Amino acid sequence: MPDVGLRRSDASVLKVLAKDGEQRGGEIAAKLGVDPSVVSRQLTTLEADGLVSRRPDPADARVGLVSLAPQGRSRLQAMYSSYTQQLRNALEDLDDDALVAAGQTLQRVARAITEANQAVRQTSKTGE
Repeated sequence: MPDVGLRRSDASVLKVLAKDGEQRGGEIAAKLGVDPSVVSRQLTTLEADGLVSRRPDPADARVGLVSLAPQGRSRLQAMYSSYTQQLRNALEDLDDDALVAAGQTLQRVARAITEANQAVRQTSKTGE
């Protein structure tokens, strides 16, 4: 796979920004389930690399708003393209019907995992 120069953790931050737009670092940390200090250090590096930009929050100048820079969007798209190509290469021997069946099975598995996770969380909240 071609190296697009993104660590998994950096790609996670960029994906949040691509999906949800400009936001505070603390919001990114909450979405990723990590400590804000972790995201703060990542953002410093990503900003130095030109992948994100920061500006003061007009509502509270003590914090900053982070957005995905054009170069960050480009690198994220390159990563997705590379992943897609690798996946296509790995599955080239499957016909369309097999791919559709595999996709349906994966969706069913994903739903089951989500439902099980929700059930466990609900049980742990109620103490049962």
